[in-house]
Amino acid sequence: ALNWSSKDKLPVLFHVEDNKYAISVHISEQISGNSVYKITSGYKNLKRFEVDGTDFFETHSAFEKAAGRAREGKGPSVIVSHVVRLLAHSSSDDQRKYRLEKDLNEDMGKDPIKKFKNACIGSGIVELKEFREIDEETKKQIDKDAAWALDQPHPDKETAFDFVYSEQSLKSNLTEKTVSDRIVMVDAINHALNEEMNQNEKMVIYGQDVADPKGGVFTATKGLSDTHGKDRVFNAPLAESSIIGTAVGMAVTGWKPVVEIQFGDYIWTAMMQIRNEVATMRYRSNNNWHCPMVIRVPVGGYIHGSLFHSQSIDGYFIHLPGIYIAYPSTAADAKGLLKSACRMDDPVLFMEHKGLYRQGYCSTAEPDENYLLPFGKARIVQKGSELTIVTWGAMVHKSIDAAKEAASKPGAIEIIDLRTLNPLDMETVGTSLEKTGRALIVYEDNITNGPGAEIAAIISQDYFELLDGPIKRVAAKDVPIPFNWYLEEKVLPQTSDIVSAITELMEY
Repeated sequence: ALNWSSKDKLPVLFHVEDNKYAISVHISEQISGNSVYKITSGYKNLKRFEVDGTDFFETHSAFEKAAGRAREGKGPSVIVSHVVRLLAHSSSDDQRKYRLEKDLNEDMGKDPIKKFKNACIGSGIVELKEFREIDEETKKQIDKDAAWALDQPHPDKETAFDFVYSEQSLKSNLTEKTVSDRIVMVDAINHALNEEMNQNEKMVIYGQDVADPKGGVFTATKGLSDTHGKDRVFNAPLAESSIIGTAVGMAVTGWKPVVEIQFGDYIWTAMMQIRNEVATMRYRSNNNWHCPMVIRVPVGGYIHGSLFHSQSIDGYFIHLPGIYIAYPSTAADAKGLLKSACRMDDPVLFMEHKGLYRQGYCSTAEPDENYLLPFGKARIVQKGSELTIVTWGAMVHKSIDAAKEAASKPGAIEIIDLRTLNPLDMETVGTSLEKTGRALIVYEDNITNGPGAEIAAIISQDYFELLDGPIKRVAAKDVPIPFNWYLEEKVLPQTSDIVSAITELMEY
């Protein structure tokens, strides 16, 4: 955060309240040189202030100067305020167990309210009588407000489910008009972004390497900064938490950030922002704030990228309320879902299987600029009457190949591409099971606690009476993706694994 704001001379004030303790751990055990102020010295454009935070006048002066710099476009400031902790960290903490009585007494002598009163009285600004009146009025107001709060009834229990998502629905537009013969997925994504940038002047795109001339490590953003300018399409520092963190700020102030996390394998440093800020913004603000952003993430294996460039992340995010999840398997779906995501009023995690980016078998005719796909509506890839395969992403195509190899007759196997993992279209799955009575779930994430486990649980709970056999799953083994390609094939689900599962299930 210090780096990004200093680099771009952003109007940010960083305030560090240093009471020298993190619960019980002293600053001498945490900070090099025992000084936060000193370790912030290497940032160009960053103005530093070190103040006695118990002195109102010194603190006010520093903030006034820092705010003035920011408003004049001179960049950020960091203010390190040396303060005191007069009470323990929490009601369960007893600071007398790790702090000396002498230190506690010294801190009590630096009580900022007492110091402020004494300074005002000594300077003749306020009389002692006036302070006593203020104290008395304040205590009365606190008692009054506390009594009011205690007197209020509990909220209606049903309101616990309010405002996880927007109550506005996005209208889909399934136009049949196309603008090209065939297009691969990565180009469909690029075109969707370009069209939405034209449609929404408040939309911005950023991430690592997204600007031209690189245009993204997979060229998904190629040409966009040249077309729309580097104020709207720009590179970000290599800091995923900052990419998501800045997107939160932009989203809540009316912008539409569409950010790229270069690989799903590196999204984890931004997990705090995604889980605690992005996903909960609408809910915890009682619908007063919302966070309409799109997080594009290349995911998945089969490209020999080993354990740091092959991860599937859907299992971690599928149960996270507050964020929609899309995971397309074709170029047309990628375009339609991404355009919808860019217009939605809630955050969207948009997963793109990098192994599908340029594959001819998932290319399609390109829908026109009015094409919008609804979230929560699955696609029936092929119809069948004896077995249902539920899948998404790259596994759709492996399932198609497996069905051709395993089916004893045409029309035996139905394949459902979920398209989105939140919301799940379980209605389409249930309708299919009414015909087939057999369920096979195919996914690339780890088999244990993966998305398929949740889908299997829903099928077992809601559609058990339709089943003629056990629910089977084909997924990755519970090990990291190996470096060696031969071992990778063993770990990731293959067409042959799906064929075997189909054969076993068809025997019931």
